[in-house]
Amino acid sequence: MTTIALEQEAYNYWEQLKGASDKVKLTLISLLSTSLVSKDVEVTTEQKRTKPIIKKEDLEITPFVETIGKGIKPLPADFDYEKAKHEYLMEKYG
Repeated sequence: MTTIALEQEAYNYWEQLKGASDKVKLTLISLLSTSLVSKDVEVTTEQKRTKPIIKKEDLEITPFVETIGKGIKPLPADFDYEKAKHEYLMEKYG
């Protein structure tokens, strides 16, 4: 009896949601999954976040990225950025 009642309740929800876009359905699946995994943690959506969350591992430099800048020599301390910018723009756009 309980199974039939649960299936009917689920079917009622499905009737309301079946016409939704794939993006909405995937978001709902994600929210439902999260609610099953951790019931005491509030589920946050992208719209609720005001700042991006940056983790320590996001800041780690991979070996590949580390090799990219090895051949680049640093600019001298007295390098004139404004002059270089002006010269570049004049060369590029006249």
